[in-house]
Amino acid sequence: MHIIYLDEAGTGSDAAHFVVAGLSFFERQIHHVSEEIDRLQTRYFPDARTPIEFHASALRAPDDHIGPPLDAIPRRERLTLLDEVYSTLIRSEPRLFAVVMEKDYVRSIGDEPYGHGFEQIVNRFDRMLSRLNRERDERNRGLVVIAESSYRQNLEALAQRIRVEGHRWGQLHNVTDIPYFAPARNTRLLQLADFVVNAVFGRYERGYARQFDRLAPLFDQEDGRLHGLLHLSHRSRDCYCPGCITRRTAFEGA
Repeated sequence: MHIIYLDEAGTGSDAAHFVVAGLSFFERQIHHVSEEIDRLQTRYFPDARTPIEFHASALRAPDDHIGPPLDAIPRRERLTLLDEVYSTLIRSEPRLFAVVMEKDYVRSIGDEPYGHGFEQIVNRFDRMLSRLNRERDERNRGLVVIAESSYRQNLEALAQRIRVEGHRWGQLHNVTDIPYFAPARNTRLLQLADFVVNAVFGRYERGYARQFDRLAPLFDQEDGRLHGLLHLSHRSRDCYCPGCITRRTAFEGA
């Protein structure tokens, strides 16, 4: 069983982009990865008696915008912890997926960003599982876990339609029982999904590429073709991000 954990960014009206992104782990990896993040908490917050919910934006925040328990350490240490969380994520070698949408572009095609991004990622996750099944002669299945948000009702209706009728590109073959919703505070893996979506959103919305560049090799790919990152924009033909470059290369080689 492979489990993909998803989160979103760009819900504010001032954001030009909306991102749905996350990471996929084989089930036996999950406990180990969670323990690694727990050990980071023990190092930085030795007096904490309950799990601390880590979010990338909170660790980056200036001192006058931070509350307990993160305010127990200075910002310099919080930024070091931020880097260590990303390093732990990278060492665990998940498969990453992200759909980056310019809101104006999605509206121009008569669609809704979260629903479109969710459908894209579920399709790409399902195709990854099919690829693994062919390569390894296995029967890999997938589950989707999503951070709780105001989109839950709409996504549940969309998921039911996909389950019964299929998505706009065909039928699901390997993903079962989608989706599950959970608060990020309940699982380290949804917290790591937040770090992924934060890095992707920072790259496309604000041009902050440092953490995105570290994560880029982990986006799902096959024979040099990048399947795990999709950028939907009016300017895709002139964009030189990894997602747009690989799409243009694929079309030119077709």
